[in-house]
Amino acid sequence: MSPLHLTILVEDLARLAGGVEAELRFPALERAWTRGTPCNLASKSANHLRFSLFGIEPDGPLPVAALTQAAQRETVPNCGSYWLQVDPVTMWADMARVFMTSCGFADLDPYERNEVEACVREVLETEGFRLHGDHPERWCIALEHPPGFDFTPLDEALGMDVAETLPDHPEALHWRRVLTEIQVALHNAPVNQRRRALGKTEVNSVWFWGGGFLPQATPSYLLDAVYSDHPVCRGLAIINDFRLKPLAQAESSDFAEDGQAVLVDWSWPNRSPQASLAALESLVGRALERVRRGEWVLTLYDGSGKGRSVGAAAGRRFWRRRRPLADLLDAKAAKPGARG
Repeated sequence: MSPLHLTILVEDLARLAGGVEAELRFPALERAWTRGTPCNLASKSANHLRFSLFGIEPDGPLPVAALTQAAQRETVPNCGSYWLQVDPVTMWADMARVFMTSCGFADLDPYERNEVEACVREVLETEGFRLHGDHPERWCIALEHPPGFDFTPLDEALGMDVAETLPDHPEALHWRRVLTEIQVALHNAPVNQRRRALGKTEVNSVWFWGGGFLPQATPSYLLDAVYSDHPVCRGLAIINDFRLKPLAQAESSDFAEDGQAVLVDWSWPNRSPQASLAALESLVGRALERVRRGEWVLTLYDGSGKGRSVGAAAGRRFWRRRRPLADLLDAKAAKPGARG
């Protein structure tokens, strides 16, 4: 019987390793990375790596919005639409520049979030767009035609002067105006007036990005099952009709009913680095035992594209001594909470 191929993608493995106390050790992860065979993939980002693992090599910006919509609806959205992400963000201005300092809703309660969403929705409806808000922090709109330019991805725009991230294109003038209308409406919204008076952070803008059409399905033999909570990975699994399960189930699953090729997308945005690594250590430890018995092949990837493949032969590489995970990943400078 052929071994089960288990692939684990850890979006921010290097950051996690650099975010725990130096004396903490993770023997299974260290052994897998030390004794495994390098299997690096060229990747601009963790999302590009996700596409590669699904057998898709995009030739332009990633259609994050279309896949997010598929993940949220758990069905294939309108394939003829060009989907655009509309994410809530916080802007900060000095005398000459405007910076995006964070994304998401931070400490806003559900009522405040609803007020922000209603405000953004009203402006977009005035402009002829319907806001799809199936997830409280991941909003999308559908366009009949793609714009003639590409928006800057959210992770690239964070921390940059917004003037440098907005596209220099004639059609972009329309989107700049829409963005300004949203910012004015949010500035005057009661929710932000209250938070401003209390000295709290405001959600005072949105960011358009991740535009694209839904990608084509990939060869069905690449994967049998996917464990993920990440919208891009879940969207890719849905359009390919792969078996899709919540990430939490991977922590205790033996994958016996999942076929021969399983992908675990290890992304826990609300867990501490120590908690995430401790749970991952347990999963990798179980996997290495099955590898030792010739039942599994384990492939472990960091979001940068660095990877290690661990088969039965890895156990004979006893001369490769384990080192702390942060040293192996060159992650000493990483700090808890930094973006990976």
